[in-house]
Amino acid sequence: MVGIVYATRREANPFLLRTSAEPMAPQPLLMFRTADTRYTPCITVISGMGKVAATVAATHLVLTHRVSMLVNAGLCGRLVMDHHCSVGDVLRISTAVEGDCDRLGHTEQAVACDDRWFGILKPARLVTNDRPVFDAAWRSQLAGIGELADMEGAAVARVARLYGIPCAMIKGISDTADESGRMDVASHMDWVSGRIADALVRELSISTLDKQS
Repeated sequence: MVGIVYATRREANPFLLRTSAEPMAPQPLLMFRTADTRYTPCITVISGMGKVAATVAATHLVLTHRVSMLVNAGLCGRLVMDHHCSVGDVLRISTAVEGDCDRLGHTEQAVACDDRWFGILKPARLVTNDRPVFDAAWRSQLAGIGELADMEGAAVARVARLYGIPCAMIKGISDTADESGRMDVASHMDWVSGRIADALVRELSISTLDKQS
């Protein structure tokens, strides 16, 4: 069973519709089970935004629903201008790291993601922060450790590493992490989320036995 973590229902909606996902019985979190047998069995959870919310949701999937793999999907901002990617592009995350975490003067170690998933997508490094990056100065600082920014990915990756299961991530660029970012996210969310869903559905329609062996 694959556990999929989305931050918001709106980001998840295109995927839930494409896979005929059905709401699960009342849970501590909003959860859906994929009903379409053409796809790998999976449970999707709507975590809420931020690292703490993502950690709680990912841990719930592992301990309560015994998923054998975690996938984090959703929107991200682009931190660099020379990565040959644009708003609307969907990328595979190669590593995820906390960008706003200082361990006594040392940055957090990046967590590698499973590269057997989403192999046809361009890879990028993800920087996770507890607040969105809508400031050019902060964006420039974070660009030294990654190409994309989000608010949940590194937390999900750390949960997967803690419990010894694979983690894959797919992110769609909604904005360029600058002062216009809030408006860009609002206007691009549905379009980009649909592109993420298309890529995720393609991946889940392929047998994952070899990937998880």
